[in-house]
Amino acid sequence: MAIRYEGDDGWPNLEPNDSVSNGSAPYLGRISKLLAWNDLDPPDAFERRRNQRIYDRWQGNRNPFVDHPEWARAIWG
Repeated sequence: MAIRYEGDDGWPNLEPNDSVSNGSAPYLGRISKLLAWNDLDPPDAFERRRNQRIYDRWQGNRNPFVDHPEWARAIWG
């Protein structure tokens, strides 16, 4: 969500951080927890097949973090 929604269209900026009390316009998630989860649970064969199937059959686009889980640390680490 953070790579798609920047908050410049009147909706909240969906940028993850580590604060749990961001006031009336909260950010999305705790980046430390999301990065730890990304490290501990890399995409498996089922998730890679699912990503390909969604691309082939419905959306015509992919979840880049299934193809490249290392990008999470490159962007937010």
